[in-house]
Amino acid sequence: MDFRLDEKKLYFQHVLTVWEGFCQLHKELYDLTCDEYLTLLSSDVDKLEGMLPLKEEIIARISALETERTSLIEKLNNTKLFAKTITKSGDLLEVFADIDQQAALPALKNLNSLLIDIIHKIQDQNKKNQMFLNRAMLSLREVKQGFTGKKTFSTYGADGMTRAMGR
Repeated sequence: MDFRLDEKKLYFQHVLTVWEGFCQLHKELYDLTCDEYLTLLSSDVDKLEGMLPLKEEIIARISALETERTSLIEKLNNTKLFAKTITKSGDLLEVFADIDQQAALPALKNLNSLLIDIIHKIQDQNKKNQMFLNRAMLSLREVKQGFTGKKTFSTYGADGMTRAMGR
C-alpha cells in the first residue's frame, strides 16, 4: 500500500512540473503580448514582425507541454492508481487533491489558479491589442476614403469589431 502512495507522489511531482511549465510559458506569452501592445502604440512594425516568431515558439512549447500532459494522463489511467478515469485537467487536479492538501501549501491548486489568472490576462490583453488594430484600420480607411470622396460611417459593436454604415 505504501508503494502505491509513493508512486502517486512521484506522479504528483511530475504533474507539478508540468503545471509549473504551463505557468512559466503562459507568463512569457503574457509578457510578449503586453510588449506587442507597446510596440503597436509606438508603430514599430519591424519590431512587431520580430515578435511573431517568438510568440509562435512559445505557443509551440505550450503545445508540447500539452502533449506531455495528455501522455501523463494516459500513463496514470494505465496504472490504475486511481478509481476514477482521468479525462481532463480538472480530473487530474481532483485525483491529486488529497496529496496536494497534505502539503504545507497546496501547490497544484495554487499553480492551477495562477495559470487560469494568467490565461485570463492574456485574453484581456489580446482584446486590447485587437481593439487597437481595429481603430488603426478604421483610421486608415477614413484617410483613404477622404481621398476618394466617399464617406462611410463605422461604429463599434460590443465585441470591439467595426460595423460600416454607408451614407
